[in-house]
Amino acid sequence: MKNEIIILDIETTGLDPNQDFILELGMVELNLDNGGITELFNQVFKDPYLTARHHKSWIFENGFMDIEEIRTAFPLSEYFDEIQSIMNPYKGRITAWNRDFDSKFLIKSGFDLGADILCPMKQSVDFFKIEGNYGYKWAKAQEAWDILFPETPKIEKHRGLDDSKMEAAIIYELYKRGVIQF
Repeated sequence: MKNEIIILDIETTGLDPNQDFILELGMVELNLDNGGITELFNQVFKDPYLTARHHKSWIFENGFMDIEEIRTAFPLSEYFDEIQSIMNPYKGRITAWNRDFDSKFLIKSGFDLGADILCPMKQSVDFFKIEGNYGYKWAKAQEAWDILFPETPKIEKHRGLDDSKMEAAIIYELYKRGVIQF
């Protein structure tokens, strides 16, 4: 398990972990030796404090998730022990494409991810060289995919498991090329 890491992706009601909620979590194991991707967890959640205000969230407004999926879901707290038990053997080896965003929400929810590791998205800025307002910007997962795999069209679905698989493939390719390290 030394060369395996978790790649995870969350979908939320917004950008602020102090007032927004995790709606979905997908986690995969990425084998850094051979690029193997194994599904570990995939679930939608309904926070007990979800209000009508959250129904106008970007994830719903843009059609990536339907509010009906959330209505009958259980809260994240119902899955806390299961999720943490999956994460425990990987502590210090858990990341996401935008690690800072995902980890803030998960830590706010009480999860222990272990020691911070470098964010793949931030590590790859100079590789992608995408012009932004203040120099090179962080590549979105879709931009990274399109640059790395131009012959393999894929659309980012903004769904936890699908995006974690997409991000794992991106991260593995960057790792193989020596762009990022863990």
